[in-house]
Amino acid sequence: MENKTLTPYFKNLPLAAAWEGDFGLLSMNGMPPGQLKLLMDICKNAPENTKAVYDFLIEKDPLFRDIYGDGTFVDQEEQFVFPFITGKRIPEDIKEVAGPIGTQTSKYHQETLQQHVELVASYLVDNEVDKELATQLAVLHDVGKKYTSATNSVGGICCYNHAEISAFIAGHWLRASLDEKSAKEIVAVIYAHMLPVTSWNVKKHWKTGEPVDYAQDFYGQLLRYCENDKVSADRIFSLICRFAICDNGVTEFSPAILEYIAKGHALFCD
Repeated sequence: MENKTLTPYFKNLPLAAAWEGDFGLLSMNGMPPGQLKLLMDICKNAPENTKAVYDFLIEKDPLFRDIYGDGTFVDQEEQFVFPFITGKRIPEDIKEVAGPIGTQTSKYHQETLQQHVELVASYLVDNEVDKELATQLAVLHDVGKKYTSATNSVGGICCYNHAEISAFIAGHWLRASLDEKSAKEIVAVIYAHMLPVTSWNVKKHWKTGEPVDYAQDFYGQLLRYCENDKVSADRIFSLICRFAICDNGVTEFSPAILEYIAKGHALFCD
């Protein structure tokens, strides 16, 4: 099978579809049957707790192997080649990125995926988010990066549509352990965690130049998702904005950053 990430099958996936976790929709979007079955197996076998999800982030599960193949050991560490993103011309001097599972090397992230969730969990707790909710959001919001990691046109790693995939997987897992309202809240935050720093900052349509308000558009989608419960929609919208403030990458490992990472590690591993 051709090395291809799951990115294209989740393009433009609505919030409601991410929560519903409809595998038939992914099949209609062109996901190969073999990959679809492997994803179904992952979704149907929910990890027992946040520590198990934390470990899963760097686990060589069958779907990861199907996408990236077998690794090569370099300095006793298994490294995988992340294929180029499709549909874009890659400069001749750019080579495919290789690294262990959880590599995030880019201008936004010098930390590993596990270090990132540790950092986000610390930031959320410091921003007065309940510790249990903070660890759930932190460890689940980027789980889709396992299946979307690709080399971009400047030789870094990109993870397009990872938020949608993370929300899709998280919905299946959380339904097994939480009440529906709590699970839907977490799924919505995961789904939208990139939006406050991407589309919500856009004020004009890229093609027409007409004014746009993508934050308000999403709020309308969110309100329908919450079955017109404005209190729930407002709470989720506020949590999305707070999460976005805490979802920062590492450009330099300062002593303060290392301290935050250590605090987050303790939340998952102590």
